[in-house]
Amino acid sequence: MENIEFDNIISDYKKAEMVVIGLGSQMCEKAFDNMDKKSILDFYKGVLDKKNFFIITSHQNSIFAESDINQKRICNPLINDEINQKQWDFYNKWLSASLNKNLLILEIGEDFNHPNIFRWPFEKVVFINQKAKMYRISDLFYQLPADIGDRAKSVKINGMSFVCDLMDYIV
Repeated sequence: MENIEFDNIISDYKKAEMVVIGLGSQMCEKAFDNMDKKSILDFYKGVLDKKNFFIITSHQNSIFAESDINQKRICNPLINDEINQKQWDFYNKWLSASLNKNLLILEIGEDFNHPNIFRWPFEKVVFINQKAKMYRISDLFYQLPADIGDRAKSVKINGMSFVCDLMDYIV
C-alpha cells in the first residue's frame, strides 16, 4: 500500500471528532495466530485513547475482548446477551450523536455475511453526514456505492495486513 493512503488516513484521523471502527471477518481472533497480538492491541489502545471512538465487530471472536481498550466502547451485536444489548443501544446513541460532526469511519476486513451490522449502515451515515469520511479496507469486498462520492475511499488490501502495515508506518 502506498504511503499516501496512510498519510490521508492519519490526516483524517487527526481532524476527526469521532472515530468508529468496524472489524469484519478478516480481523477475528484466528487472524492473529502467528502475531504478537498484545503489542498490536497495546499500540492501537494508545491511538484510540486520544479520540471519542467506538469499535463494532461482525463476528463473535472480538480481538479486543481481552485487551485494555475500554470495553464500553466495543460492541459485538452477534453475541446475544443483556450486556451486549446495552452496548448496542449505547453504540446507536453514540452514532446518532455523530451527525454533523467530523466522523472518521474505518471499515476493516468486512465481508457480506452480516452487511446490516455496519457495512450498509456506514454507507448510510456517510451519505447523510457531509462531514464524514470513510475508508473501506478489504482485499475482496472493497467496492463503494457511487452516491457517497469522494468522502469514501476503498483500499484493496487484507484487513490484517492493513492493520500491521499502518502500525509499522506510524512507528
